[in-house]
Amino acid sequence: MEAFSNKEPGNILEQALLSIPEDYRAVFILREIEQLSVLDTSKVLSISPVNVKVRQIRAKILLHEHLSKDYKKEMIFPFHPSRCDRIVNRVLGKLGID
Repeated sequence: MEAFSNKEPGNILEQALLSIPEDYRAVFILREIEQLSVLDTSKVLSISPVNVKVRQIRAKILLHEHLSKDYKKEMIFPFHPSRCDRIVNRVLGKLGID
């Protein structure tokens, strides 16, 4: 398994999108990437607004399954103590606690 950080996030998303059926992919792209409304998406695809919502949910589920299968959570969101320390120190500084 290749670590998430070794691949371009855009390429990972593209591969995941290509793995789902075109009907779901079209809705996901229009809604999530192009930020079209449910109504506009339904008009573009000539489907009902309810169908847009259903396909969007199914697309998200399929994408999640695809990404979960190929990448462990730890690979996608690795724990970086230095980042954590930096955030904690910044919050404590804002609170006046050193």
